[in-house]
Amino acid sequence: MSSSSNGRGFLEVAGSHTLEHFINDVARDITDPETHLTVWKRQQAHAIERAKAEDKEKVRSRADWRIAALGSGSDYTPFLQHLGIPSLNIGYGGEDTSGIYHSIYDDFYFFTHFLDTDFAYGRALAQTGGTAVIRLADADILPFQYANLADTVRTYDEELQLLLKKKREEVAERNREIQDGVFAAIDDPRRPRIAPKVETMPPALDFTPMSRAIEVLTRRAAALDEARGAAAKKSAPAAALAAIDAKIALSEQQLLDAAGLVHREWFKHLLYAPGFYTGYGVKTVPGVREAMEQGEYQRVPAEMGRVAQALEREAAWLDSITKMLNGLK
Repeated sequence: MSSSSNGRGFLEVAGSHTLEHFINDVARDITDPETHLTVWKRQQAHAIERAKAEDKEKVRSRADWRIAALGSGSDYTPFLQHLGIPSLNIGYGGEDTSGIYHSIYDDFYFFTHFLDTDFAYGRALAQTGGTAVIRLADADILPFQYANLADTVRTYDEELQLLLKKKREEVAERNREIQDGVFAAIDDPRRPRIAPKVETMPPALDFTPMSRAIEVLTRRAAALDEARGAAAKKSAPAAALAAIDAKIALSEQQLLDAAGLVHREWFKHLLYAPGFYTGYGVKTVPGVREAMEQGEYQRVPAEMGRVAQALEREAAWLDSITKMLNGLK
């Protein structure tokens, strides 16, 4: 877990979605220094205000607010995207716009005179990070929850299907404009431009393998969460709980692929990676998404197959944890 405070405002979290429910629970127990609401409630209000009109009710009714996916950062990239260790990046911000990061002005004077001048949010950040670490250390069963992971991956699947639809519509419209002579008609002969060429229509893609794997993962996640609730009422031996925790700790690694991503084999996580052209910025389901964005549609079926297999591995791993939980006396 890495933390940084960019000033005052709202709790900002990015990380593994297996830890989404956990960090939401932590946020419910930390008081916001300015409003005296919980930082969870303040962040929910912030999310509602920023959401599109059609999404506001979803944000309002969801039990946990969503956390962002992690792109790149030296604090966590080796752990999450290479080794498959669940990671979180937490901080407070949103009220201040400093613009001084990694400059000569990024110093103690600027922070104490223009950002978190009384260290109120520095204290809140310490409370948030400290509470999270203590709860992880003291938990009999590691507080990873998988329903939110499955729900998030479903949104990625929907985004990819929408991306393909948008690409096909864009190509169809551009080709029609070329055939109708639109570009020739609007060209200025004094400053002639080369009209775009007719493009091949992106192929229809079969998302079924990935969608089916998500459905299996969703069922296995629900079963595990139910088994965890039942296990919490039992007085299980420490050795049995330790074995379960060891299994949970390795669950994220099921989402890795030893071959790595195309052109950057060091990045092995199939759900999160910094974009090839975006620097720190994240690309979710990067193998599939970037193949589509670059028009390399011939690569998509294989990439989608890799993701489906990773989700199936994760589902099988969760099933094995569920059996261990159900076997507790």
